[in-house]
Parts: sequence; C-alpha cells; structure tokens
Amino acid sequence: MGRAPGTGAHNSDAGARRFAIFAVGLGVVAVIVSMSFLVPAHAALRAAALPLAVFAAFIALSWFFSFSLFPKARLSISLDMTYMLTALAVLDPPLPLAVALAGGILGAVLRRLDPECERQEFLPAAALNTGTLVLAAWGGQWAALRLAPEWPVTGVSWGTVGTIATLYAVYCVTNLAMMGLAVALKGEPVLPYLWHYLRFLPTLEVYAIPLALGLALLYAASGVAGFAPLGGTILIAAALLKKLNRARSELSRALEQVQSRTRELKVVNTIGREISSSLDPQIVFSKIAFHLSRILDAPFLILSLRQRGAIETYVEFVARDGRVQPRPERPLGEGFTHWIVEAKRPLMLTDLHEERDSLPCAPVVLDPEVRAILAAPLPVEHGNEAIGVLCVQSPRVGAYGVEHVSVLTTVAQQAAVAIDNARNYQLATVDQLTHLYLRDFFRRKLQEEQARAQRYGSGFAVVMVDLDRFKQINDRLGHLAGDRYLQKVGAVVRDTMRAADIPCRWGGEEFAVLLPETDRDGARSIAERLQARIGSLRTMIGDAVVQTTVSAGIACYPQDTVDGSLEVLLERADKALYAAKQAGRDRIVAADQLPPRPEKAA
Repeated sequence: MGRAPGTGAHNSDAGARRFAIFAVGLGVVAVIVSMSFLVPAHAALRAAALPLAVFAAFIALSWFFSFSLFPKARLSISLDMTYMLTALAVLDPPLPLAVALAGGILGAVLRRLDPECERQEFLPAAALNTGTLVLAAWGGQWAALRLAPEWPVTGVSWGTVGTIATLYAVYCVTNLAMMGLAVALKGEPVLPYLWHYLRFLPTLEVYAIPLALGLALLYAASGVAGFAPLGGTILIAAALLKKLNRARSELSRALEQVQSRTRELKVVNTIGREISSSLDPQIVFSKIAFHLSRILDAPFLILSLRQRGAIETYVEFVARDGRVQPRPERPLGEGFTHWIVEAKRPLMLTDLHEERDSLPCAPVVLDPEVRAILAAPLPVEHGNEAIGVLCVQSPRVGAYGVEHVSVLTTVAQQAAVAIDNARNYQLATVDQLTHLYLRDFFRRKLQEEQARAQRYGSGFAVVMVDLDRFKQINDRLGHLAGDRYLQKVGAVVRDTMRAADIPCRWGGEEFAVLLPETDRDGARSIAERLQARIGSLRTMIGDAVVQTTVSAGIACYPQDTVDGSLEVLLERADKALYAAKQAGRDRIVAADQLPPRPEKAA
C-alpha cells in the first residue's frame, strides 16, 4: 500500500490545493523529524549501510514492480509492506526510519519513470507516499520496542508471529488514516474509499505477514547474505506478475476492441437494412440517430441535405438526446456544412475549444457544452458529389477516435444511398413545384384503390379542384409569381389531406385528390375544408396580394361510373368541376347533381 490516491477529473481546484499543502507538509515534517533522529545516529547508519541500502532498494523496486491480482478492484499490490515489516522486526531504531525515508524518495522517483504509472503531480504524490511510509515506520518502531523484550524475532514462535502481525496492523492503520485524510482534503467521499480498500485489504496484502516472517527469520539467522537472495527472488516474481498484468491488460483491450468492432458492424448492418426501405429523410435520420447512440457517444446529431432548385438550400434534421426534429430550410452559404460537402471528406475535432481557430468556418453546434465533433459527407456515385452531411457531437473531449471515423463514414454512405433513392423516387412521382404527386402516379394509385374496393366491396371518391381566375395572376404579375403562389397552394393541399389521401397536380392550376374509403358526404366535407383554406390564403408577391377562390367537382366509385370504368369516373368529376365553374365559380358540385348520362341506343 502507501500510494497516493488518484486525482479524479471532477476534483475542485480548492480541494487539489488542500491536498497538495497537506501532502507536501507531511513530507517535509517526515524528513525533518527523521533527520533529527538519524543525524545523531550517524555511526550506526554507517555500520549498517549495506542492509539499509538493500532494504531501501527493495522497497523502491517493489513500488516500481507493483502488480494487480484483481483488475476490477483497481488496486495495485506492492511488496513495500513486506520489506518494511522485515526492517522493523530486525533493525534497531532509528534505522527503520532511514529505510523508510530513503525507500520512499527513491520509490517515488522510480514510479515516476514507469510509463504505466498514473500521471500525478510528482511533488505532492512523492511527499505523501514518503511521509506515510515514514509515519508507519515511526509507529512500527514504537510497537517493536515494546514487543522485542517479550517476543524477540529469533526463531519460529507465536511471539514472533505476534510481533509481525502487530507491525502489520500498525502499518495498515497508519496508511489508511493518511490516505483517508488525503481523500477528504481533496473533497472526495471518504467512506467509499475506505470501504473499497478494507474490502480487498485482507485478500490483497495479508501475504505480507508470512513473507515478512520468513525474511525476518532468514535475516536473523544469516544476515543480509541470506536475506537478499530471497528478497530479490520475490521482487523478480513481482516483476513477472507485472508483465503478466500488462499482457492481460493488452489482451483485454484487444478483446474489447474486437467486441466493440463486432457491435459496431452489427449496428451498421442494422442501420443499412432499416433505412434502405424508407423514402422519408426524417425517418432515415431517426433510425440512424437511434442506432448510432448505441455505439457512439452522440447525444447530438445533425443531418443536413442539399436541396437543389431555383435557389439552393439546406434542409436539416437534428436530434438532441434521442428527440428528432426538422429545422427550417436555410439558403446555401459558405458555412460548415457547405465546406464539408465541397471537401467530400470527414472531419474530426477532439476539442472544439482548442481547434476552433484552425477551421475555415465556425461549425454548427447544437449545445454550448459540445467539445468533440465528428462529421462525414453523404456521397453519391453519380456526379462524384455529396448531397449533405451527417454530424455527431459530444460534450466529452476526445469522444471520437480514428476508429469512429470509419463507422460514421460507412453509415453516411448508407444514408446517402437511401436518401438519393428516395429523391429519385420523388422525382419520378412528385411534382417539384407543388410537391404533390404527378398524374401518372395518381392513376396507378387510382387503379390500386379500384382493385381494393372491388375486393372488399368498399368505395372511394375523386375530387377535381381548380383555382378560379388563376390566369389573371400570370397575366398581371408574370409566371414566376404564379409559380410562387402554386407552391403555397400545394403546401395547403398537403396539410389539408389525410395520411391515406393522394393529392395530385393534374395540370397547370388544376388538382385531383383520391380519397380512399370516402363517401360523397365525406368527400364534400374535405372539399369544403380545402376550399376554405385555399380561399383564405393570401400571398404577398412584391407589392401585390395574391388570392383566389376554388371550384371543385366530386365523383364517387362505384356510383358515378359505368361498368367500373375509371375514365368515366374522372370524366364525371371533371364535368362536375366544369359545372361549378359555369355556375359562378367558388363552389362545389357533385356528380349526382349533373344531368343523367344519356342511355346508349339499343
């Protein structure tokens, strides 16, 4: 034992200062008081120079060769207690103080040279460890002086065992008291620390009693010549155990990396399988956000998509702690997203605060606490271009490494394919001005709905809608103004429809809507709602306010057909619309209000 506790990342500056003052003060007092005993005993020190050097070297090397039997306990085992107990049992006072002082200082230096040693401030750690060891030696000397007349260490007896056990107890109590005080001064909870050590102490370091007993008896019988070989052999065993610890740690890290990589591959495969069937970028992003949080530290995610058109824009989806939401479109600029799209390569920032100045533009940050950023472009094969950016962010410095770049890049490639497929599908099925379905798609859906209605004996309705006097907008303000107004009308139509409805731009300013499982009254209700919402739409184009009314015609299947003909159904809806126009516009006419179709001649 006798090692300084680690300094946690959450310790306050005040606690760290208190700990440093205490540790350095303890070390200084230990040196001063030890020297006050050792200077008058310089003759004894010279006479015992060899055993003192051997004991001090063994204590220092035992710190350097500390090892662990229980990695999960996060405790290292050192043989310093064994050699210190032996010195207390066989050396006359104040020689054990010299062993403790020299061994502590040399051991602190050697531990500093160990690349696997936890990095701490050298002076406080060395002072605390040396001071604690010296304090334990003081207590051990005091106990040894009182036990020596009754239990001399001269042979195997219960008295000898009692002496070593008593010294062990004094050493443990002193060590735990000093370490507990250090933990308290640093502002950390003391009881969990003491309980953690006491839980493993009997298992980890009780070996010091039989080892110290054997070394003490060997020293008493043969001196340094008999003690040193066995003590050195024990150190060699500690060095081998340390190497075994290192090999076990490396193997454990390699196994964790393999397991992590396997888990990442499974998640990436799941993402690819799930997003390949989706045609909605927001759904694609939701699935990516859910699965990426399982393998990456990614509380914040952004998906930016480049939207081509008359004015290029970005549409973004963001996720904060699992909650996904779209953000308004913004014009294409020379910002962070545009930079990655143009560069077509991933970007990793381990600490935004330190690396921000090296970036050509400020990154899009979803939270002020964000420190690490990893972003990858969404590449598509045709045209060798990127259609957007997938970005994850974390408040933890160094949250992402090189291995995470390949994971995010793979997911970004899968997302790009899914989103590009969705866009190509939309180009073939959706009008790019109004974002309503095209006529061919509408006809396919009409045929599918007819087949379903025939199978289950249900019905559906078709509503034909036309903007009244729309030509006047084009003549007065130009076709670009008319297109802008049609965009607004398309948004109103989409917002008015139910999830199962199929709205279509039939041509020009005329629209058609397929209403599954809807009768005539239901169709009229939806048509009236659409008429009211479009009629209340006012759009500013320049200095002019644009507004129109709506006429609509309704036809129902199978009532308004002949022999189930869809062409007849569409014709009846169109004639109903024409009748609404002829009747003065801004009204709704159903096919059952039209004159009956003439019977065919026999």
